[in-house]
Amino acid sequence: MSGISLDPKYTQLGSLNAAESSENGKIISLYAQATQLYHHILVNTELGEEALNYLHDRGLNDDMINEFNLGFAPTTDILKNFVKEKQIDYQVLRKSGLFVERPLNADDPVDNLNDRFKDRVMFPINDANGHPIAFSGRALHTEDKTVPKYLNSPETPIFNKRRVLFNLDKAKATIRQTKSVILFEGFMDVLAAYRAGVKNGVASMGTSLTDEQIGILAHQARKLSICYDGDDPGQNATKRALEIIRPSERFDLEVINLPDKLDPDEVVKKYGEEKFREIVQNQHETPLSFFMHFYARNRNLENENDQLAYISDILKELVTVKDPIERDLYLNRLASKFGVEYRNLESQLQSLMAEQQAREKTNLRANAQTPEQEFANYQKTITTVTESFEKPKYSRVERAERLLLYRMLHERDVWFKVRELEDFNFIHQSYQTLYLLAEEYFNHDEEFDDAKFLEMVSDDQLHSLATELLMEEYQGMATDQEIEDCISLIMNEYPLDEKIKRLDEKIKKAKRMNDSDNLMSLIMEKTNLLRQKDLMKSEN
Repeated sequence: MSGISLDPKYTQLGSLNAAESSENGKIISLYAQATQLYHHILVNTELGEEALNYLHDRGLNDDMINEFNLGFAPTTDILKNFVKEKQIDYQVLRKSGLFVERPLNADDPVDNLNDRFKDRVMFPINDANGHPIAFSGRALHTEDKTVPKYLNSPETPIFNKRRVLFNLDKAKATIRQTKSVILFEGFMDVLAAYRAGVKNGVASMGTSLTDEQIGILAHQARKLSICYDGDDPGQNATKRALEIIRPSERFDLEVINLPDKLDPDEVVKKYGEEKFREIVQNQHETPLSFFMHFYARNRNLENENDQLAYISDILKELVTVKDPIERDLYLNRLASKFGVEYRNLESQLQSLMAEQQAREKTNLRANAQTPEQEFANYQKTITTVTESFEKPKYSRVERAERLLLYRMLHERDVWFKVRELEDFNFIHQSYQTLYLLAEEYFNHDEEFDDAKFLEMVSDDQLHSLATELLMEEYQGMATDQEIEDCISLIMNEYPLDEKIKRLDEKIKKAKRMNDSDNLMSLIMEKTNLLRQKDLMKSEN
């Protein structure tokens, strides 16, 4: 795609609002350069030899290291020295999270900064489109226990750890194809699985799975398998993950059993890649089956008190099971295992379910709203798409332009719908330029690819705007009403508002000049335009 010859008009920027959004683009560009720098140090310099040997010892070959752009940050301020040469804006450096600020009051403010990551193996964390937006650095030397083993980037304007999953950019194609995703505990587990041919694995950012991450995965997968370490901490983490994910009822959940209390990385090393794939495909169980093993740990099930405590724990888990056949299956297992009457277990379960329903009703009453409150919330929630964008730095029309262009790039039916409109143009020259570039792109490619498209955008400011636009995470697919609202605002409402603004200026001038005849004509013209605007609103 980079070989396509483009008319210069496609890469010229007018005086746009793009400048307002360029800071995020600059931070994204900085992360891309930092990723390349750390990777170069790892694979091409003596400074990176020890880190490279560490990764080889962990089972990662050069192809994997290159594919995931792994790197090494040495003990010096190498990134600071790099950006000083590039003369990158100081505020961009401060906000990037790549540096720690020291109150040194240096003549050059950049000298107040130190590299955040030192003596660490660097794992780039990408957004869903493959752009590096953060790092996780693993200490190469772990003798100093005051130094954290893993250090993650802080949250920045481009990185919200609640919304990011490690390896989603590479895994999403397989996830969408299989409708299945595997949740691992750590980055090295994901890499070990990937090396073994399991390409639909992701990991959360060192914390419990968040509602935002669950929502992102639910849009792409129906089945979610948890594959955490087989040791006690890993099993405790599996329990927590199930407790977080199950209430959403958005997945068919299962747990993958790893042998010998090993983690995925260790399983691949001990048993080989083929055996690991076999385990992932075949050795899984339902959440209830997992809990039956989990609650048996550290209990003597020959002891009556431990038996009662165990049965109580399992019954509490059964309360959350919606399928009556599944409940019946596990009640029978409990009855058979401990030699108790099925009907007694069923009666106790029914009591627990009744208590749960009573608690839910109490919570509903406590959270109940008056009709007036419900209507007020309804008014806040049900607004047109063009009035409900979250980022306040864009004007209403620019929010519509961004949404429409994003939908056009990613959904071919939207692209063709807009292309069929006569005299359609985006208001701001930047989005019109990206639209024209997209025309060139689709002349050569049927499927849209972010990276290929960005190769065509040579202007730095326009590239930053395009990169930030492609990072947007608009939910779901476009609706007809959403697209109609955007088109109406761009083609009808905005031009009409601009005409009214120009008339207002002429009316002010006519008043100053005491030009009564012209003033009356202008007022009548404005009245007609206001009528058109009212009619347009009533039609919408």
